[in-house]
Amino acid sequence: MTSRTRATTKKRRRVGNKKAAKKKSARAVFLIIGLVFVGALSYALYRLFTSGEARPPFLPVFEVEAPETIETKIKQIDRSICDALVALNILASDVTFKTVQPKSDSKGPWTFSELEICLPATIAHSNIKEAFLARLPEQIPKKALRFISGPQQDLILDLFINGHRTHRLVFIKPKEKKSIAPPPARVPRVAIIIDDLGYDERVASTFLSLNGLISFSVLPHSPFQESIATAVYESGRDLLLHLPMEPVEYPQVDPGVGALLSSMTPDDFLDQLQKNLDAVPFAVGVNNHMGSKLTQDPARMRLLFTILKKRNLFFVDSLTGPGSYCQQAARLLQVKFAQRQVFLDHVQDPAAIRFQIKRLVSIAKEHGQAIGIGHPYPATWEVLNEELPGIKDQVELVGVSGLVE
Repeated sequence: MTSRTRATTKKRRRVGNKKAAKKKSARAVFLIIGLVFVGALSYALYRLFTSGEARPPFLPVFEVEAPETIETKIKQIDRSICDALVALNILASDVTFKTVQPKSDSKGPWTFSELEICLPATIAHSNIKEAFLARLPEQIPKKALRFISGPQQDLILDLFINGHRTHRLVFIKPKEKKSIAPPPARVPRVAIIIDDLGYDERVASTFLSLNGLISFSVLPHSPFQESIATAVYESGRDLLLHLPMEPVEYPQVDPGVGALLSSMTPDDFLDQLQKNLDAVPFAVGVNNHMGSKLTQDPARMRLLFTILKKRNLFFVDSLTGPGSYCQQAARLLQVKFAQRQVFLDHVQDPAAIRFQIKRLVSIAKEHGQAIGIGHPYPATWEVLNEELPGIKDQVELVGVSGLVE
């Protein structure tokens, strides 16, 4: 090989090495860009699934009752009443729950409510009738609305569902508005539970910042169960396990990871229950997530309460459907027990939530105590943040452990 040939060969090698180095450098750059992109995408997905603006799509909030139940129709009527009062420009401060009475028959329970509404002087009877007739017939027929006039009241509206009177609205003139009665010797007590925690640390922290003794319930096997449970425990609030149970609509409606199902063998049922209880540290009690079917099963409820008894845990029945056997099982096995009276945010609207808070406080005043359940919605936080000072002026806000017996 001549010297010229050797020089040409060396030159070609140098050029080839440079090209190879450039290709290697380019691959490295593309690899870094790819890693950055994957990292950014992963972070974006993390923020999507853990931010307060979006909840994981596989997590139902709470069970919707069957549409044929009286209680479901009552919730719909409550919303229509709220809408009618807003349309009439009647302030929330001019609406008072005078009576809230639980009732029941062979078809299930319902609640009768009597409201006293102070009318602005400018509102005519025709305006009131028009506002309610425009909204209520979507839930009940017009013949189930009965307007009457009384000697002491300006106007009365009675509402009926399947022959059962569920609401009485008593409209009074401003001069007839009664003075606030003095507080009773024993202050009524109210407990509020926020359910469905475990999937968003920031939202849990926001609710923990509320100025009131609120209780919290955490779903088992959720991403942030331990950190949220620890934060609740360190704040001195009551922590519950939000126990997933089979609803009537299962499997179309999925209660989530760790659900207790009626199809389980007793051994599988107990094994899953123990795993769920172990998953959420510091829990002092349990309430059910969904469960309209399982809570009607006496055998399964006796198994459940046997374990709760051994662990010295109380149970709060969320009452997601009629026919619950939880109270009987609790009494049989001597487990401390209570049940929910009001869902605060079945309708995620500030006016509707305030309406339900009034109902909760009124039940407590009439019966000495009441339990309300809410969920980690922005509207729920907003209303509680505004209303808690007024709630605490009327009742004693306590941890739910103070109301079980």
